[in-house]
Amino acid sequence: MMSFYLASGSMPGLFEWCIFGGLVYWLFNERLRAMVDVLSTRMQEVYTRWETRGVPTPHSLRTVSLKPSTPRTRSKELLRTASDRQLFKIKETEWSQLPDRQPRPFMGMSCASCTPSSRSAHVDKNYRNVSVVDVLQVEKLGTHPQTLLAKIFPQLYHALSFKKFHFPYIYETVLNDPKIQDVINMSTRQALEDSNADDDPALFAAMLKRQHERAVKILTALRSTFSDVILRLASYVMNKVMGRLFSRVVVHPAQIATLRKASDSQLPLIFLPLHRSHLDYIVITFILANNNIQSPLVAAGENLRIPVFGWLLRGLGAFFIKRRMDPTKGKKDTLYRALLHTYMMQSLGAGHNFEFFIEGGRTRTGKPCMPKGGLLSVFVDAYMDGTIEDALLVPVSINYERIVDGNFVREQTGQPKEMETFRSAVSSIWSALTSHYGIMRVDFNQPFSLRELVSTFQSKIAPKTNKKKILHSVPSTASLYGTDVVVEEHRQLVDSIARHVVYDCCRSTAVMSTNAVSFLLLNVFREGAPIESIAEALDRLREQLSYTDRDCGFVGDSVDVINHAIDVLGPGLVRRERTGSGVVVTPVTILPNVIELQYYSNGLMPHFVLEAVIGTCIKCLLKESSTGVVYQGQLMSKCVELCEVMQYEFIFTKTCQTLETAISEVIESFLTAEILLPQQKAMLTEEQEWSQRFARHIENNDEYEEDLVISNRLEDLGPEYKVNTDNDLQRLYSVMLQPFIDVYTTTVQNLHRLENRQVPERQLIEDVLGDIRTRLETGNLTCNESVSVDTIRNVLKLVEKWEVVECHNQDRIKLYYLGQHYEDEGLLAPIVQRIQQFQ
Repeated sequence: MMSFYLASGSMPGLFEWCIFGGLVYWLFNERLRAMVDVLSTRMQEVYTRWETRGVPTPHSLRTVSLKPSTPRTRSKELLRTASDRQLFKIKETEWSQLPDRQPRPFMGMSCASCTPSSRSAHVDKNYRNVSVVDVLQVEKLGTHPQTLLAKIFPQLYHALSFKKFHFPYIYETVLNDPKIQDVINMSTRQALEDSNADDDPALFAAMLKRQHERAVKILTALRSTFSDVILRLASYVMNKVMGRLFSRVVVHPAQIATLRKASDSQLPLIFLPLHRSHLDYIVITFILANNNIQSPLVAAGENLRIPVFGWLLRGLGAFFIKRRMDPTKGKKDTLYRALLHTYMMQSLGAGHNFEFFIEGGRTRTGKPCMPKGGLLSVFVDAYMDGTIEDALLVPVSINYERIVDGNFVREQTGQPKEMETFRSAVSSIWSALTSHYGIMRVDFNQPFSLRELVSTFQSKIAPKTNKKKILHSVPSTASLYGTDVVVEEHRQLVDSIARHVVYDCCRSTAVMSTNAVSFLLLNVFREGAPIESIAEALDRLREQLSYTDRDCGFVGDSVDVINHAIDVLGPGLVRRERTGSGVVVTPVTILPNVIELQYYSNGLMPHFVLEAVIGTCIKCLLKESSTGVVYQGQLMSKCVELCEVMQYEFIFTKTCQTLETAISEVIESFLTAEILLPQQKAMLTEEQEWSQRFARHIENNDEYEEDLVISNRLEDLGPEYKVNTDNDLQRLYSVMLQPFIDVYTTTVQNLHRLENRQVPERQLIEDVLGDIRTRLETGNLTCNESVSVDTIRNVLKLVEKWEVVECHNQDRIKLYYLGQHYEDEGLLAPIVQRIQQFQ
């Protein structure tokens, strides 16, 4: 065993020896218990076979003719019934959600328009449609020598056999960087100016020393201390822990093979995962280490720098950054920004891979958040200034059947977030170890070249920004912009890349069983339905996902899938009752339970968001039409308007695609699905058309001219369609956005509270939440999941961008007030109508 430590390059300390000794002791206890379980199972099987010898199997019993009942046959019948019940129980508890031989498509190919060269690289075309693998089954990940250690302790042997990588420690390099020394000097002069002190050399030297000490303190708290020993030990422990938490942790082997080829290019890999759980921080490192791919440095929030767990994360490659990089006074903390920027640039130059969550924090709603481009800008800068020749960006999608972190109901109902502590972390781990969370699915998109993407955006997108209908959000205020002078084109470039990455992640995210069942229950079977009806709807949903090149994280009969999802979600979210006619499944739609159920349902929103937009706009236009006919031009215009309203909720298209093009493609799918039926105009001869025009001219020349104007206007609106209101898909699409639109409408109707006064953000949100609850009680709103703090915040971002409200920070508190053009309450009416029309 000592040879392992010698191979790692450094001897372990006392604390690491203690950890290792405890792990070995636990390992032997686990192995002993496993052996006892195996022996007891074997004995039970022998006893069962002896007890039921001579009893016919269930299949043979079905073919035996009925005979008069005797004590002997009654005994056999009892044994048969017991055996059938046992078989039923086994089927219910041992259902295999992901058979090993079930092929799955390769998800996450890079964009053919933006990165054509990257799309044709790294991927073996013959390796795409294979079955996923469980990374917890380490004996199947590779071929190990059939030694005694490998047979008895496969997980431990696998952890010891990892490929060793060099993780350079760049602490001193960063401190001695000339740029950092210049920033320290500049910060010292700024501090002297702020204190109005005289230009005394002794005072300057004292303050310079203080600034240097602050730089050391910041970098010490920031840095990662990657340890090969900790990585191996943590991998072994995580294999055991995740084996208790999850049925499986699955990846696509073609994606792993693609990453191996990409890592051979010697270019840094930048992993950009969507963020759902604290477990995300280490699961990617765990998968890469188990497949002999260099583990990345991981940008983690400073809130996770807690005793023991912070040390463990730091040893696994985490470096801790502030969520808010600037102090209360509002001045940019130039020293902190420069240290973080330099640390990342030096790490790139030293050959480190990187991982950071492009959304910033975990999603509270189950759908992706808008990207934050601060850290991404560092890598773009590194390429622009030649620090790195190129980098490979790897979008990553992680999805869970059930989130390990619990739920975000408290935060969505207006209660403040609870900060992470050592006690809360231990409590959460203990609670997690006594629960079951189903399957975890991790999808690594095809790596694509940063150089190629930047070149494409600079040559095609940037000059045409004003001509394309691409909805951009305001860049994050928590970014690193401000360390250097950055032009607007650079901001837009970083934002375009970030939005494309999030869109790619959404496309490749596997739909889990809990996502599909929650989605159907909330949008189709809100009042409950027999399980057979839900299974039929699930079959159609799976076909539709397959048709649109999406993958499901489950296989098998839909009834089994539904039962499994209900078991994972629990009775607090879904009720399953047996009636005389069968099993009826009903969602729990009361507060606060429905908020957690919507979290899982929202996992499907990005897959159908444009369909939901068009379905909502069709319903809106039908309210204005008495004929049930809509025009394509009207529909396109209305859809663009709704997308602009929802621009902070969803990313509707990839950056290189126009919104109108994407909407047109979905309208074509509506025609294929017969949601929209093209109207054929009656064919008239030239003489008949002339006769009609002449007759109208004689009857009323003014009316004829007015009809002619209307006719020309309708021709400009394009084809007309009859809406098939009986289509099930149209009914589904028309209600998907209802909870969001209810929140948007209620929030803008409450903006009158800002008239002639400033209101803190927290107070304004509480007022809107109170109004939503009142409307739910009175029946004016019907969806309890409309209680959502995140959605209210997105509305406030929207009206701030529209300059309806303005905002400024005072003592770290956001204060909202009406913009100068909307100070009169009556001027808010058009804004309210603009959103309320979709309700």
